[in-house]
Amino acid sequence: MPAVQDDHLSAQFTIYWDGVVAGSLRYRLEGNEIWFLRTTIDRGFRNRNLETVLVMNALDSAHRRHLAVRPFDRTVRKTMVEHPEYHHLLARRQAVPARSLATR
Repeated sequence: MPAVQDDHLSAQFTIYWDGVVAGSLRYRLEGNEIWFLRTTIDRGFRNRNLETVLVMNALDSAHRRHLAVRPFDRTVRKTMVEHPEYHHLLARRQAVPARSLATR
């Protein structure tokens, strides 16, 4: 079962599978925005849908913390397109139709 933890010191969300690091999502805080930069899932853990679990946990954290999201990472953009309940998190300057969001 996967577990996600926010490591504030290294500015990344880390996903664990049975206590082993399976991947991470690096971010940067800029004022009241969180910039999602890069999602990485280790080879041995691919094809388990961990990217989506990781990203959705990070987006839920942004929501709880009242942070606007800048999805620079392709995996974050894709997840946001597939889950429109997260569109309200987009930074105002970032708010674009879902179709455009998928191609950036």
